[in-house]
Amino acid sequence: MRTLLLMMLSMMILNAQSIEQLIHIALKKHPSLKTIEHRLSAMDEQISLSQNFSNPDISLSINDIQFADPGNRNLEPMQFEALNVKQKFPWFGKLDARKKYTEAQKKVIFDSYESAKTALAEEIRKTAYTIKELEARIKIVQEYIGVSKQNIALYTSYASTESQNHTNSMNASLLLTKVKIKAANYKALLKSQQAKLTYLVNTKVKHISDTLRIHKPKSLSYYLSKYTNNPNYTMKLSQNDVARTNRDMLDLDTTPDPFVQVGYFNRSSYNNYASVVIGASMPLYGSEKLKTEAARKEMLATASASLDYKYALKSEIQTYYAKLIEAYSIYKILNNETLPQLEHMFELTQASIQEGGNLFEYTNLLEQKLNLEEDNVAIKAEFFRIEAKLKSLIGEI
Repeated sequence: MRTLLLMMLSMMILNAQSIEQLIHIALKKHPSLKTIEHRLSAMDEQISLSQNFSNPDISLSINDIQFADPGNRNLEPMQFEALNVKQKFPWFGKLDARKKYTEAQKKVIFDSYESAKTALAEEIRKTAYTIKELEARIKIVQEYIGVSKQNIALYTSYASTESQNHTNSMNASLLLTKVKIKAANYKALLKSQQAKLTYLVNTKVKHISDTLRIHKPKSLSYYLSKYTNNPNYTMKLSQNDVARTNRDMLDLDTTPDPFVQVGYFNRSSYNNYASVVIGASMPLYGSEKLKTEAARKEMLATASASLDYKYALKSEIQTYYAKLIEAYSIYKILNNETLPQLEHMFELTQASIQEGGNLFEYTNLLEQKLNLEEDNVAIKAEFFRIEAKLKSLIGEI
């Protein structure tokens, strides 16, 4: 039997995966990330496209068709067939401006990709710690189910000697019912969280090797010093770069692009000839200046948005850090003060029962001990979920 248990334990260890391993798997194969990767790849073609000239205009002209004799092309010198090619040339600096604008757009997509990875890692961590919490809760209540059954048997054995033991037995049965209901709820929640983790990792997860072992929190200054790594913040800055490069590009549009048109004229009975036309559109109505001014104001808006996000991000880090310290403080109180005291009271009550003490107090203390042990598991899991949020806020995957 012992050998069988050791073999089962060994199999569980071999099949167990750490949270970091699960994140690594998800980042490689999750479909939501693949979607952004394809969009990011498409931006390389957009950058190449920004360096191309506009397509040339090609036209074929047949001039001076006489209605009296439409097929005769020898009547006069004005009768000709012409092939015209017109090409617009971007003014100096415009191609570079387009490239910078497109590269800035690609940076926004890249930041959204990093943001998606960070969000996915955060969600995996939080879900995994919730699973560990539920597994620990189930283990606790399963132990108390066994203890409650032993209590009921004990109260039943005393029922013949003391009339109060019937009431004690009823209280113990009520506690057993409560614990069984808790176990059923936790098992249902565990299945739902396991299904969620399977989606997040995009593969079946058998067992998580991480434990809910609390460590001392890092300092607030550590988190605040890394706020610039937040991908959503860098995306705000990138959006400001898009607005700035767009303004620069539109500012160059106030200078019209020149075009060159070359034509070859063919005449049946007369000499052929060529023509060259050089021109440009005339910005008479100020549309380009209005577009540039609108782009300038959009740039100011995105700059303000990035500044606002910076302050909000620092505030959010401080808020979650306060919650982290609160969870850590509650954990220390439970483990250094409350649980040891309760364990001592529990031992005294057990000794009192052996000397004929009140069994009702023992049942009441047992329920308190169950609740506090669950609170201890819950606060540890909450500590790690808050820490996962803080990692996400500083862009840590």
